[in-house]
Amino acid sequence: MEDRTRPQRPHPDVVAREQAYSRLRDEWMAAHPGADDDAMLNDPGFVRAMNVIDGRDPNYGLDEA
Repeated sequence: MEDRTRPQRPHPDVVAREQAYSRLRDEWMAAHPGADDDAMLNDPGFVRAMNVIDGRDPNYGLDEA
C-alpha cells in the first residue's frame, strides 16, 4: 500500500512547465504595464507561446480568419 502521509513531489516536467508559464507571464506583464489578465489571454502571441509550452499546435484555440 502506498504511503500517502508523505507529500508527493510534482514530476520535473510539471515543474518545468509551471516555471515556463511564470516566466512568460512575468515577461508579458513587464512589457504591458497596467494591462489586465484578460488582455494577456487575448494576445495571440501570448496564447501561441502558452500552446508551445503545452506541446500543442501554436495556433490552437486562436480564432483568426
